[in-house]
Amino acid sequence: MAVFTIAGLTLREAVRRKTLVGAGLLGMLVLLLSCVLYFIRLRLNYNVSIGRIPAWRAEGMIYPSAISVVTLLCLAAIKSLSSLFALLLAGGVISSEIERGLLSTILPKPIPRWQILLGKWIGIQVVLISSVLVWTVLAWASLSFQTHSDRTPMLKAGAIATLFPVIFGTLTLTFSTFAQRLFGTSLAIALSALAWADGILSLLSKFYDVDILQKIARVSGFLVPQGYVSWWVEEALGGILTEMGPFGRIGSSPRLLEQTTHSLPQIERAEGVYVAVYILATFLLGVVIFQKRDV
Repeated sequence: MAVFTIAGLTLREAVRRKTLVGAGLLGMLVLLLSCVLYFIRLRLNYNVSIGRIPAWRAEGMIYPSAISVVTLLCLAAIKSLSSLFALLLAGGVISSEIERGLLSTILPKPIPRWQILLGKWIGIQVVLISSVLVWTVLAWASLSFQTHSDRTPMLKAGAIATLFPVIFGTLTLTFSTFAQRLFGTSLAIALSALAWADGILSLLSKFYDVDILQKIARVSGFLVPQGYVSWWVEEALGGILTEMGPFGRIGSSPRLLEQTTHSLPQIERAEGVYVAVYILATFLLGVVIFQKRDV
């Protein structure tokens, strides 16, 4: 089937362009972030040794809080870097090949355009999802080694976090079917920025009692549903997070359904359906646009 041939070619192109090297460097960045906990531990031990901090407070309150903060820091880095990686990797994939005349040599053959787009999507997502999983394993292994505790929920959270590059990669790939690389990627970045700000907008709405900000936050969640996935990632961490001290959430993304009138399982099911439909609908929109475009 042409889909898998094109997916394989996309993977080879990623290797040729040193994309995997870039993914490895980003993984090293996540690993370095996890090592922040080591330096916090060293400082705590020093403060305990000179009597500045009681041992019970360092071990029972400060260090557990630091573990939670660094865990969320690593996952936040994975979410942000994978989304940015998706924008860069999928940006202009179709439009750039049209401009270079590469697709004109393929399309005259009996290969449906949807297979070309699906092959590109699969190839890109293999790179993105694999990168997120490797980054997660690096952070998990580092924090497990440093804390000598079970950090298995991080692996589940990382698996859920693969939805970030799936969402942003699909959106950017669809934009590439009608827009040049710079414009399409810029449009995806603009929508992404609006989506990432939904928690801040929601917080400002509650603090200053400005209803329009809450409505904008909800609309941004519909446009790019990364906020729902963020909730799932935190919920997957479960009991390994303790009191965050001064580092609590700055702002929470609005849920799809009201928490006051719906149970958590109902909310998560509705959000899961919406995210799945969103990804499928975004991809199908790209297929429709690509079918109508002159090459």
